[in-house]
Amino acid sequence: MDKNKILVIGGGSWGTAFANYLATFVNNKESETGVNIWIREKEIIHAIRETRENPVFLPGFQLSPKLHPVEDLESEVETADIVIFAVPSKYIRQTFQRLKGIVENKWLVNLSKGIESTSLKTISQVAQEVLGEGIVQQWVTISGPSFARELAACHPTVVVASSRNPTYLEEIQNYFSSNNLRIYRTDDLTGIEVAGSVKNVMAIASGIIRGCGYGYNTTASLVTRASMEITRIGLKLGARQETFWGLAGIGDLMLTCFGTLSRNFQLGERIAKGETLEQIEKSSAMIAEGVETTKAIKQLADNMAIEMPISNEVYQILFNNKDPGDALKSLMKRSLKTEWNLNWNTP
Repeated sequence: MDKNKILVIGGGSWGTAFANYLATFVNNKESETGVNIWIREKEIIHAIRETRENPVFLPGFQLSPKLHPVEDLESEVETADIVIFAVPSKYIRQTFQRLKGIVENKWLVNLSKGIESTSLKTISQVAQEVLGEGIVQQWVTISGPSFARELAACHPTVVVASSRNPTYLEEIQNYFSSNNLRIYRTDDLTGIEVAGSVKNVMAIASGIIRGCGYGYNTTASLVTRASMEITRIGLKLGARQETFWGLAGIGDLMLTCFGTLSRNFQLGERIAKGETLEQIEKSSAMIAEGVETTKAIKQLADNMAIEMPISNEVYQILFNNKDPGDALKSLMKRSLKTEWNLNWNTP
């Protein structure tokens, strides 16, 4: 693979960790230029240049000398071979709009997870709308159970990548994999996008359970029923069932529902302990993707007449000030039924 000028767009925890991984293990030969990372915040650019650390989003980790923070987005995109998006989903459309006309013939990799709350589109669908339908042949999405701090600490991590272009997909799989990061592949792009998005809503629910003082019985039950709920909406949107049994599905769901490093989990826990959504968002520079996705899933479920009880209760807590304890009671008091129903529209 001769495409060796890599640009990562987004200097949050995941963008920084993934860019540093590439600079350390993939694009690290003397003949290669390293990895550029575009960061919006000038103070973070300065900090990385001076201290080799992202003190806001990835504190405590020394970054590779081959990781180069840059400021001029458009000019860096024009000269890059591979452009990687690690931007919060609420900002992804405006990012794409800045890049119209300058991403042709580039390989595009998406690390962001979420569903746009205004259009109800996945990130690849927003890309096609803004950048053109043909962009899907240049596009790959990577998803799966992956905390930024653990990748930065070189913990073995396994994820899954998907694209509509099988040749490109296999090349990215081979190029990005190492002894620290193993990448599987699938052609179910819709499935991994839906799974990676909706699990953030469920992570908020899991944090609420912890904040209410409940333990693993409750959390394990949540994860099991959440998996069915995610599968239900995924199938309606055209995904394949087996995707939700894999890394992007149950793998990522388990990580974010049991792992306290999850921003969505932390947000749910703080909500349950009495903080408001506004207070939490003002106190942290990090964005919990599950908040915007909760809005989108609520509207999608209503539009398609899919009953999604867990997602709905999270929505009621976040946006209608429903008491978390009352929301849990509502879930427990739902009508009794068989566990499995082959008609996935039935919860």
